[in-house]
Amino acid sequence: MNQAAKFGAAIVIFGAVATGSAIYSLSEFDEARDARIVAEKGDTITVDSIYLDRIEGRYDPDYDPSRYQTIAESLQSDPVYIDPYQAFQVDDESLATIRDEVEGLDMPIYVAILAVSQVDDADGQADLLAARIATELPDERATVVVVGGVGAEGVADKGAVRRIPISAADTDFEDNDSAVALAYVRALKAVEVEDAPPGGSRNVDEEGQPIVVDEDTSTPPKALAYSSGAAVGGAALGLIVGGGLGTGGALGWRAFKKRKKNS
Repeated sequence: MNQAAKFGAAIVIFGAVATGSAIYSLSEFDEARDARIVAEKGDTITVDSIYLDRIEGRYDPDYDPSRYQTIAESLQSDPVYIDPYQAFQVDDESLATIRDEVEGLDMPIYVAILAVSQVDDADGQADLLAARIATELPDERATVVVVGGVGAEGVADKGAVRRIPISAADTDFEDNDSAVALAYVRALKAVEVEDAPPGGSRNVDEEGQPIVVDEDTSTPPKALAYSSGAAVGGAALGLIVGGGLGTGGALGWRAFKKRKKNS
């Protein structure tokens, strides 16, 4: 086999493997997308999908406000609301200090100590829980702090904003919920109250009202498309594999011809 023929054979192998790799990648994508569409339309719930198949409440504009109305009503008589399930996560000293700290503020601060969970009606988003409580308050301006365990802390404003850095609340991993709430109250009191920004912010809209629903930015299965990047990636994998096969084939053919010549 002359040099041109060897080169041509290598090109054929190279191209065939690259094309095959891209086609296989596309077929795998189509299969996965079709499976997601079928699962979305179906009503079968398996043990593994109980969490994934549930309606994500943080995106639901028609969520049931009754829970938040109950909490907001309770906060009118006591600035600290404690979910019965979290009663073992508080101490009387911290609670008393919180009540002293928030007394007489021009823009009140309310505290809700809740059982925050990824399967609650706000999908465990503490900021969203605080916003939904804040929107039910009769106050024109207020701040709500929600604490619900390690890492489950959220703040929402209504009518005006108190801006605090994430690290402003001086908390410790071993702090109970009331101690964490106290740290947030002190951090919020230490900053100035500002008017809501004209264009809104992450937590309030342009009118200064709490944002109570997250925007769903996920792509429906039917809208999924095989990207050009994936195609290039599949082809590149094929080129690598094809290049290896082409080179190996050429070297193998050369070794075969050499052995045949020497025999």
